[in-house]
Amino acid sequence: MKHRSRGSAAVWLVAITYASVGFSIYFALGVVAKRGLGLTPVIFLIAGLLFVLTMLTYVEGGAMLRERGGSSALARYAFNELVAFVAAWVILLDYLIVIALAVLTVPHYLEPITGPLNTFWTTAITAGIVLYITALNVLDIPARRRPRALIGLALADLLLQLLVIVVGLIVVLHPDRLTDQIHLFTTPSFTDAVYATVLAMLAYAGIEAVSNLAPDLNLNPKDFGRVVVRSAWLVPVLYAGMAVVALMAVPVVSGPVEPGTALGGKFIEAPVLGVVSAYEPHWVATWMRWLVALIAAPLLVFAANTAMLGVSRHTYTLAVNRQIPSWLGQLGRRYEVPYKAILICAAAVFALALLGNVELLAGIYAFGATLAITIAHVSVIKLRRDEPDRVRPYRIPGSVNFRGTSVPLPAVAGALLSGLALISVVLLHDAARWVGLSWLLFGLVGYVIYRKGIEQVSLTKQVTVDAHALTRPKISVSLHNIIVPIFGTKLDDDIVSTAGRLAADEDAGAVEGGARLTVLYLIEVPMSLELEGLIDEKLEAEAIRASERAREVAEEYADVEVGVEIVRTRKIGSGIIDAARRREADAIVLGSEPPSPIKGGWMLGGTGDSRPEEIGPVTAYVLKRAPCRVLLTAPPT
Repeated sequence: MKHRSRGSAAVWLVAITYASVGFSIYFALGVVAKRGLGLTPVIFLIAGLLFVLTMLTYVEGGAMLRERGGSSALARYAFNELVAFVAAWVILLDYLIVIALAVLTVPHYLEPITGPLNTFWTTAITAGIVLYITALNVLDIPARRRPRALIGLALADLLLQLLVIVVGLIVVLHPDRLTDQIHLFTTPSFTDAVYATVLAMLAYAGIEAVSNLAPDLNLNPKDFGRVVVRSAWLVPVLYAGMAVVALMAVPVVSGPVEPGTALGGKFIEAPVLGVVSAYEPHWVATWMRWLVALIAAPLLVFAANTAMLGVSRHTYTLAVNRQIPSWLGQLGRRYEVPYKAILICAAAVFALALLGNVELLAGIYAFGATLAITIAHVSVIKLRRDEPDRVRPYRIPGSVNFRGTSVPLPAVAGALLSGLALISVVLLHDAARWVGLSWLLFGLVGYVIYRKGIEQVSLTKQVTVDAHALTRPKISVSLHNIIVPIFGTKLDDDIVSTAGRLAADEDAGAVEGGARLTVLYLIEVPMSLELEGLIDEKLEAEAIRASERAREVAEEYADVEVGVEIVRTRKIGSGIIDAARRREADAIVLGSEPPSPIKGGWMLGGTGDSRPEEIGPVTAYVLKRAPCRVLLTAPPT
């Protein structure tokens, strides 16, 4: 991303912060009102307090680390890689749910334009949006490349929400409706009020997406903190105002079993559209419905696209830290995005959207959000104690000294509130509890198998993959230092000639220095013999003969420095890898050996990985573990 001036970066950050967070009112209002009833405005204010406390924590952590990952990055520094994975894994689930909620509500907000849609067309539009945002992210066309459109959309959304509130206060001003069905601890019940407060956290989805974008901005961390914290208060105030107008327009009424509001029933997929539909006179409702459709639908598509961008960066970070298999985070050759992860997540999003159950998805989201936010607050507190001297461009205000540690009271309050919210989700929502815990268990099992069984690394220590390893190499690569393993066969001359041409071409284009070609002859010594002991004279003579012949062939290429190395090794494959690492080779030019005659893998008596017919066990070993590019010649027929 191109650097921006501080002023434009600040405006862009405010825009994306509000657009990435403010959109969720379009589906959060209904699920909160269904449980919160007349207390919905108060519930949004309480949840807004937790939102502001969370923003303070994320700003201090983000400004301090300047890394992507949000809660996961904080946990990595405060605790260990296992805790970081827990946070990252539930955040990934929340990303998928937010995208699903956004795309499944778009067809309902288009109703003033399209008219009522049947199930087929609703599903078709949802599928089209998923395909659209997937294509944008696979082709690396994020919204940040259209800053004016983004700022315009965020401004239009802000004006629309203000207009809904102002017009509502004029045409449906009935304050008595707000308290008509409120009976303390009865309507709503205490458990419903608590759970509605937790669901209201859905209205503040997007914190992680914003934190992942922050490192791209040319913005001083202090300015970053000031901009985000000051704009954060706007969100809960507007949401509470929207809830006030909503309950006056679509009030809570007595039902056959218990009181309820159409916001949590008929209009649960498009509650804001339900609010303006109740405006009087009719022409006001008609115009407002069209405005909501024209602004909410594209805003929800943009929000889904931004969240998918968050998924892209999030999975890449997981792969770099070896928390998920590296192939999931591999970047494309032309478009440097983790396209495999994007495609898999897009399929998961569509499956979630097909559920069509906004309340179910909101409850599952609450599980992940409360867990991740709790980890973030505790991490910031722990880092204050463990690393007091670390530079913190922004510090959470309101700290007190406790046993020599500057403890941020807002983070302590946030940790307590989010922790209690997590407990309430687990206790009060069966679906959220079982789906959330199952997702977490699935991730932890996979994490343990991958780290211990495949990579054989610690569960708690940070082990990273070089970011370049996740980028598919371009055709043009540096080949200044080439290793050529030979085996004393008829193919040696062809293999060395191929390597010599590559080295000569590289040297011709080099600005300084020359290319080096190392001929490597490997003598495989069985375990029954000492590695450095005496070997058969004929074997040694053959090694010298083959190596000298290879040197003669390589020296035919001018300006290429040729070296010869005869190495004793227990295994041919590991000998090649060790030599490549020792000499910091740019490439290994290898002649493929015939494959194993045993076919069918382990089920039919074979051994090793599944591989093409042209690749034998040594070639497969080198391809899998080589620290550099491997160039294979045509295999023998």
